[in-house]
Amino acid sequence: MDDAIRQFLESYKKNFTFYENAARLAAGQLELALQSAGIRAIVISRAKNPGRLKNKLIHRNAQREVPYQTTEEIYEDIADLSGVRVSLYFPGDREKTDGLINDLFELLEKKQFPEQAKHPSYQKRFSGYWGNHYRALIGGEKLAENQKKYAGAKIEIQVASVLMHAWSEVEHDLIYKPLQGTLSDEEYVILDELNGLVMAGEIALERLQSAGNARIQDKSSSFGSQYDLASYLYNFLSSRFEKEDVELRMGNVELLFRFLRKLKLLKVKEIEPILRSVRFEKDRRNISQQIIDQIITGNAKRYQIYQRLLGDEESTDGELHQAIDAFFADWVPLEELLNQAGAKHSLKQPGAFNINTLKRMEILDKELANRIGILRKLRNVLVHEIEKPDAATILAQRQEILDVTKEVQQRLAQLADLNEKTVEK
Repeated sequence: MDDAIRQFLESYKKNFTFYENAARLAAGQLELALQSAGIRAIVISRAKNPGRLKNKLIHRNAQREVPYQTTEEIYEDIADLSGVRVSLYFPGDREKTDGLINDLFELLEKKQFPEQAKHPSYQKRFSGYWGNHYRALIGGEKLAENQKKYAGAKIEIQVASVLMHAWSEVEHDLIYKPLQGTLSDEEYVILDELNGLVMAGEIALERLQSAGNARIQDKSSSFGSQYDLASYLYNFLSSRFEKEDVELRMGNVELLFRFLRKLKLLKVKEIEPILRSVRFEKDRRNISQQIIDQIITGNAKRYQIYQRLLGDEESTDGELHQAIDAFFADWVPLEELLNQAGAKHSLKQPGAFNINTLKRMEILDKELANRIGILRKLRNVLVHEIEKPDAATILAQRQEILDVTKEVQQRLAQLADLNEKTVEK
């Protein structure tokens, strides 16, 4: 065994716990994101077994034109020291999972299979393994202070269906790690046959998912879980934006579901009008957040229910909490005023005001529109906890809200007077 491999293995064994913890951390982040997005999956993690790693390095080194010279070369070559496996219930969720992985991690490389790496001696009938593999780094932005040491840890993530992962495990161990010698053609044929059954099973899973989607399209049906809600949202929005280049960043569908359950808005016929009234703008808010905004806009009680729901998830210090409450006490009446003004000349379902619409109606001039835009951005930050301004920053805007409210009221009164005079003439 070469010195570079020996040194690498010694270092790996000493740091085995680090790789194991890095994999567990990445798996935890991904599992939470999948659950929040309403994607059913089993997520497991592991660090590479030192014995298997040794065999892999010796085998790979023998195939290289130039053997490993340094431990750095080995580290760059081996992607799966820390591994995460995502087994999806439904193969059709691979694309959604791809988006989550792109958001969570810093991607270095992505491979899509099927990819026939080793050609058998018989005529293969089925296409083999279907899945996506990622080489990624754990980002440090969302890590707690005691987790910062894992920032930059390299992770391999494998995404495939539950059935495909099971078949792949059997096939990989028998063909690439044979313990009883090289397989016969008959054994290869049986593995190919099993692959065909797995692919038929994936088709059945896709049909099962489609049947579930069809069930919850009925306007009288109710959402029983965040998974039902997520499926409905994906289908509704995909059909709505099929001709547009819109990335469906769903966000925390689980939180949206719990909010709808609090409000007793779990029927399709209740949520569909809300969805049709949302503009779905391209900003820092995800789909779930924009739907929540439409539900709570101008409604102080719903704001309070949603804030309490967030408070259950994450504690906020007392001073900041009071500042946020004070901000919304002033903001909600302004928001309600603008909603009502916009609704008078809108064919859409009543909901959140649109600044451009209010400018066209001459309710807002450019300067007033900009001031409201700044306040609304702060409101979005506070509602969705995109950032956490300090209490002083929040309280400093309260007088601005009151000033803007007064100016809007004056402009509405002026427009009303102007309309009356026009009618009299």
